[in-house]
Amino acid sequence: MISKLVLPDDRPAVERHDVSLGIIKSLTSMGMGLSLVMESDIGASFAGLVYRELQDGAGPSRVDFYAHWRDDNENPALKRFLNLLAER
Repeated sequence: MISKLVLPDDRPAVERHDVSLGIIKSLTSMGMGLSLVMESDIGASFAGLVYRELQDGAGPSRVDFYAHWRDDNENPALKRFLNLLAER
């Protein structure tokens, strides 16, 4: 993910915060950094918050993610969710 943001000599410091998306958006809108969000999350507007498309040297870029379901987890909602992810 970091390699898609900037050149190796000028990479940002990455911090992980265990807070809600709303808090992250508030911190970002206050100028305290940047955050990656999914395209489905860009509807919420905060004063001072600007959404930008992630791009690399070749144009628009994607950041893939993965989900894993433990074999011993029998939660039917989780199985349906993972099936939905697999379809997309």
